[in-house]
Amino acid sequence: MKFGKTFETHLTIEWRQQYMRYTDLKTLIRRGVDGAPTGDAVSQAELNAYYAAFEEQFFTECQHELTRVNNFFLEKLAEARRKHGTLKLQLLATARAPGHTASSYSLNSQRPSAVSVRANSSSSNRKLMTQRQLRNAYSEFYLTLVLLQNFQSLNETGFRKICKKYDKHLRSTRGADWMERNVIYAPFTDQHALQRMVVEVEELYTHYLAGGDRSRAMTKLRVPPLGQPTPARIVFRAGLALGMFLMLAFTTLFSYFRRPPVQGNIEAFMRLYRGPFTWVIFNFYMAANVAGWQRAGVNHVLIFEIDPRSHLQPATFLEIACTFGLLWTLSILGFLFHDLIHVHDPFVFPLALTLIMIMLLINPLPIMNWPARWWTMRLVGRVITAPLHYVGFADFWMGDQMNSLVTCMADYYYIVRFYVVCWLRYASVDFCFEEDMFVPISRCLPAWFRFAQCLRRFRDSGSKSASYLINAGKYSTTFFVVFFSTMRGRTDDGYANTFSNPYTWFFILSYIVSTIYCYLWDVCKDFGIFKIWRGEHLFLREKLVYPQAFYYFVIIENLILRCFWAVEFLVLYHKLITPYNIKTFASILEITRRFIWNYIRLENEHLYNCGHFRATRDIHLAALNSQQERMLENMMGEPDGAAPGTAAGRKPDERRRLGKEYF
Repeated sequence: MKFGKTFETHLTIEWRQQYMRYTDLKTLIRRGVDGAPTGDAVSQAELNAYYAAFEEQFFTECQHELTRVNNFFLEKLAEARRKHGTLKLQLLATARAPGHTASSYSLNSQRPSAVSVRANSSSSNRKLMTQRQLRNAYSEFYLTLVLLQNFQSLNETGFRKICKKYDKHLRSTRGADWMERNVIYAPFTDQHALQRMVVEVEELYTHYLAGGDRSRAMTKLRVPPLGQPTPARIVFRAGLALGMFLMLAFTTLFSYFRRPPVQGNIEAFMRLYRGPFTWVIFNFYMAANVAGWQRAGVNHVLIFEIDPRSHLQPATFLEIACTFGLLWTLSILGFLFHDLIHVHDPFVFPLALTLIMIMLLINPLPIMNWPARWWTMRLVGRVITAPLHYVGFADFWMGDQMNSLVTCMADYYYIVRFYVVCWLRYASVDFCFEEDMFVPISRCLPAWFRFAQCLRRFRDSGSKSASYLINAGKYSTTFFVVFFSTMRGRTDDGYANTFSNPYTWFFILSYIVSTIYCYLWDVCKDFGIFKIWRGEHLFLREKLVYPQAFYYFVIIENLILRCFWAVEFLVLYHKLITPYNIKTFASILEITRRFIWNYIRLENEHLYNCGHFRATRDIHLAALNSQQERMLENMMGEPDGAAPGTAAGRKPDERRRLGKEYF
């Protein structure tokens, strides 16, 4: 693989603008060589003047890139040093708290002159961090150090490669000379300070947070190599599962048309299997979402604040979707052929399907992607209990997914009611699928969760931004739509025509308001487009990750799919399709709309992270007391020693000259 490709693959996406522009410098060399004057009429003096001017231009660009890389590295290094000192103070304060038996540890085991911690935690009334919080904080801080080391390595290799390429194409040694004078001793190439922090973090974590077990500590701290491809075994399993699912899906479809359920069970069959089928589609879409985010360079792992050591690959999502699909098709085949396999009651198969899918999710054993399953359950729990805690991006993203799965949630209510009320008591099947008061409530729950999240975010925001209240108002329109839809359905029989029913007009008006409200919020806030009204990116924004045509497609697609309720209303009015079938079709379209929405919404959040150079999860640290603040200032003021014989120990004057304003 060429270095340019390796460079793009291994860089930290959120810091992309701070890396040296290797590709641009390589293009500059090519243009310089191709643009050299040729012909018999060109004198040697003119040729020398051209190459001298190009040399000045090239190394001026290199110096600009070097300055930018140095500045960013030194800023990040200073930030890392402060976080490192704060974490050490927090860790030692927790370790010295009553009940902790760990032995003492110097603030800096490699620096005997460092001040020791003599103040115990009782001198402060501030709340100490827990062991779990410290583990998470150190794990994330270690990732920051690894990314910063990768920043050093890639940029140093990039400058060396570009100087070597310059010398090769221009038959010169000036590139090597410039590299020796400017890059070898640049601040960003000094690995001593970073390596020292990495070693100390490993020692502190091992001593205090891993019970002295270094292998256990490194298991928690290490991250997978950057740019690592999906393991072949996972791809093979996903492909095998997909092939099996497609084979069984065609078999199920063929079997349904050749041997359909008895007439009295068709409605129950459709309603009991639509909810699980929705989950199958949703997981297929998630596999496509993750694959698309990875290909476009959208760091969904950071956005969702997932541990990079345990995040799922697209192939794993595909395997999960196919597994659910296999269970779904096998259950249908069991329902259709229940008499041939000597099962008297066909309704045991949808019940078994539902219970198995739930057990696969909540199984507490550390198998079958337990970290991802726990993350999902925890996230759903946070959505349901939104008013009780701080709401992050992943929380309201999951809430939005649940708003698109509202039909699925109502289906699961029907499933529970069917098996508890009808199946166990042998009551009428038709009765169990009639709408009762809990159906509209289940349709309102996802909107209520997001409504509560918006209010909580307004409460927690220091600025008390009105945008949170406007967003809450968007979800409140769902309450009116559901209310007028329910009242219309319950009063239609009393009117000669549905348009004679006043609730019909309230229903249409509420849906129009909701559609316009939600669409404008989607394109203006969630997508962040309609920022430019002339020029190349008309109706879009300055920075785009996907092809420009995709954004125009999304603008139109989102509006059309949000207006599908009008098509559904007309189809039902003219009785062209049964209510159940049109609702199934509308549900699939809504999930599709959300699937496309996910691409642009996360891209917008990704650009926000890039703008703030946020490449790791935020570390929330407990506040330091006044004595700890003074100790931290003393620690930050101490110079970093350089080991004899290392690059950091050579030519200190050059390093101080380039980086003195940061230390």
